[in-house]
Amino acid sequence: MQEQSRQKGPAPTPEPPIDSPPPRKLSPTELKAAQAEALARLWEEFHRLNATFFEGKLTLREIRFSTRKQYGGYYRPTESLIVLSWPSFVAFGWEETMNTFRHEVAHLVHWNHTREFWTLAEKLGSHRKYARIPENREHAYCRYVYECPACKTKVFRRRRLVRSSCARCDRQFNPAFLLRLIESPFSRQAKKRPGLP
Repeated sequence: MQEQSRQKGPAPTPEPPIDSPPPRKLSPTELKAAQAEALARLWEEFHRLNATFFEGKLTLREIRFSTRKQYGGYYRPTESLIVLSWPSFVAFGWEETMNTFRHEVAHLVHWNHTREFWTLAEKLGSHRKYARIPENREHAYCRYVYECPACKTKVFRRRRLVRSSCARCDRQFNPAFLLRLIESPFSRQAKKRPGLP
C-alpha cells in the first residue's frame, strides 16, 4: 500500500506537541495505523490554523501521506488535497512535517511563492523555506537521473524531463544550467549487458 488517506478531521484542538517519529520499519498493518494517527494530528493542526487565522473559511478535502515522495509535500487545488512525504516524517519527525504542512496550507491562499505567500507561511509557523532531504533516501522508483553541469546536483525523476535547467543555479530557466541525462532504464540495461551498442 503506497498511500494512506483520511477524509474527515476532528474538531479544533491546541497545537499538537512535537515528538519522535515512528520506527523506520513497520509491518503493513503498523504502517496503516501510524499514518492514520499522524493524519488525525494533521487534521487537528489544519482546524487550529483555519480557526486561528482564517475564521474557518478554508476548505480542504483530503490530507495524504505518500511513501514514494521522498521529502517535502505539495498542494493539488483541483483535488483539494495536500500530500506529505512519509519518508521525511520517519527521518525528521513532527517538526519537519508540520513545517511542510503549514507551508502547503499557505498554498490554499497563495498558489505561487510570492512575497505574500512567504509572509503568510511565516505567520502560520512555517519557518524553513525548503524541505530537508533525508540522507538515505531511496531512488529505486526513479527511472531517470539528471545532473547539473555546473553544481553537479543530481535530479531524480520517474519521467523524462524536456529541456529543464538547474533550479539551484538559477530559479528561472537558463540554458547554461541545462540538466543532462546521466542514467536511464536503457543505460542500466547497457551496464548489465556490455555487448550492447
